[in-house]
Amino acid sequence: MNTPHLADLTKTDWLCLSFLSSIGPSRLSRLFTYLQQLDAPTADCISYEVLTALKWPDVTAREAMAYLSNGSLTKEQAIKRDDSLTWLAKDTHSLILQNEEAYPSALKEINVAPAFLYVEGQLEPLALPKLGIVGARKCTRYARDATLQLAGQLSAHGICVVSGGAMGIDTAAHQGALQDKTTPTIAIMGTGLLHRYPSQNRRMFDEILEQGALVSEYPLTTSPRPHLFPPRNRIISGVSMGVLVAEASIKSGSLISASYAVQQNRDVFALPGRLTDVQSEGCHQLIRQGATLVRRVEDILEEYADLSQTNKTQSMLPLGQRQVSLQLLPTDASKQAKDVLACLERDTTPMDFDELIRQTQMPAGDMMQALMELELYGCVENRSGLYGRC
Repeated sequence: MNTPHLADLTKTDWLCLSFLSSIGPSRLSRLFTYLQQLDAPTADCISYEVLTALKWPDVTAREAMAYLSNGSLTKEQAIKRDDSLTWLAKDTHSLILQNEEAYPSALKEINVAPAFLYVEGQLEPLALPKLGIVGARKCTRYARDATLQLAGQLSAHGICVVSGGAMGIDTAAHQGALQDKTTPTIAIMGTGLLHRYPSQNRRMFDEILEQGALVSEYPLTTSPRPHLFPPRNRIISGVSMGVLVAEASIKSGSLISASYAVQQNRDVFALPGRLTDVQSEGCHQLIRQGATLVRRVEDILEEYADLSQTNKTQSMLPLGQRQVSLQLLPTDASKQAKDVLACLERDTTPMDFDELIRQTQMPAGDMMQALMELELYGCVENRSGLYGRC
């Protein structure tokens, strides 16, 4: 069956595809990339075989072909479509496809770039120079105060602060930017936009919407689930020039953002803490690995002296390349990191994320944490999406 070329698939089509069984952002991204790479409409043929080759499960591929053939949807999927179209009818609600001008250009460069984004609020902030700020949910007063100050100063210099809307450092980052009232701030949500999370930040989200935006890759009704939050970190770093880690322990989920930033060739900044503070060990480790130590806002601003230079040369090499001496895994490393490293040493061929999960039977969240830990120790390197021993 011949199906529409990329330009012929409407936003409604992409919405409907995103509601299929066992679908997710990575599978939609692979389809979008496949269609985008076709040279001409005559080569534009989606089949069940093509979708399964793109790692779509059997049930998802069959549902997709049924929809593309005759618009077939389940009752639940049809309700989601209608509710989404009603939501999109409001002026401040948008769905931006990857090939549209409003889609952040830097985000297109990352692995598994979202096929589309839901945006509530203003679209203009997506085009501003942006810096991600992440850190611990249970942060210290020192890190909170420092983040508030730095976020406000960055905003005053025209840099849009991007964070995840969570408690702790994320909240301080958004609040600091909001206090300045000079430049909007953007929250990348780990839920659907009809489920603003956490509920304690509802008022802050309303304040963000006055000038900025809430952004998500997940369907509107997606409720909070732990495994959805780590992947959104790739969007925080993906839309940004760099990422500031304000506070993080050595096993903090915040370091996932730093790992994504390294993979995406973004700048990584870290705020130091006291030498005895366990909650700052992750930041100190990043600094040892080559992240820029931040003492004042000028340490960040000097990296972006010419914000009009859109193709800024990045100076920070991947951590595994900068620390070739750190090849032995410390004895106090996590069991997950040791298991993944053992898997890579058994088979010297680099593996992608999905293959590592199949080999180790490890949950996706644990796998992300293990790979981040191994990269920080210089034991594993990500080469175009394939992880190998170094």
